[in-house]
Amino acid sequence: MREQETLTYINERGDSIVFSPASSYHVNLKDVSGLSDIRNEIYSINSMGQDGDTYLGNRIESRDIEIIGSIKERKKDPARRLRRRMNNILNPQFDATLIYEFGNFRRVIGCKVDNAPLFIAQPVFEGFVIQLSCPHPFWREDAETRQDIVTWIGGMEFPYREPDDLPHGLEIPIEGTWEIGWRELSLIVNVFNGGDVRAGMRISFRALGTLRNPSLLNITTGEFIKINIEMIAGDVLTINTGYGEKGATLLRAGEIMDAFRFLDPDSTYLQLEVGDNIFRYDADENMPNLDVAIHHHNFYLGV
Repeated sequence: MREQETLTYINERGDSIVFSPASSYHVNLKDVSGLSDIRNEIYSINSMGQDGDTYLGNRIESRDIEIIGSIKERKKDPARRLRRRMNNILNPQFDATLIYEFGNFRRVIGCKVDNAPLFIAQPVFEGFVIQLSCPHPFWREDAETRQDIVTWIGGMEFPYREPDDLPHGLEIPIEGTWEIGWRELSLIVNVFNGGDVRAGMRISFRALGTLRNPSLLNITTGEFIKINIEMIAGDVLTINTGYGEKGATLLRAGEIMDAFRFLDPDSTYLQLEVGDNIFRYDADENMPNLDVAIHHHNFYLGV
């Protein structure tokens, strides 16, 4: 079967509509705009006698996506029910997610409906136009990428005595010591941003015992983020550096509390540049009691 491009709209309640050539909501993705094109706004100034402008900066504007299609139903009552379902699901009051798929390729973007669907009378099938706005203009994968700075190495083995032998089960040495696993304290990690633009991240500091003032340092730039707090075993400190999502929380004994007030005043909300990013973690006291993981999304300019 020939693979087809599809768009799936899912609102915050979990209701969804699939737009594709095979769907009752027939859409040829050649008639969809905004999937790959973006607008870049450049800021500049000039003065009398100056040739050209002086560049100040730029920003990528929000993404607008327009979907044009038709309700693939000739009979009036079924067509009316499909139209009613579309109006119900594409409610401008709901936040939503738009998913693009082509074979195994899949990208996701957050969106909102600009206006209720516009329906257009046509000779055979009723047409429709849907306009979506994506305030955060970048596509991403479904799941975050996770990078553990401290990892556990498994020590269990089911060995073979000879290449053709069957396994003899788990073998535990009688003499000497045997470890089920051990922690590998790498201290330094390369977090690779495989997207097209800079990205924020979610940093998780987990305490295995008592420690003070955990931090994460970007070795290349010298920027760091540090929380001046004493952590106890079981604490999870989470820092989010994404634009519009910046903050810090502490999970202790099942209760989540705001930890923003503990942020060191010289801290920077670290960002991931495109490509390699080298980080080192630390703590002012009892650093071996600290586990660290970094989560992030790769963001793309188009599908």
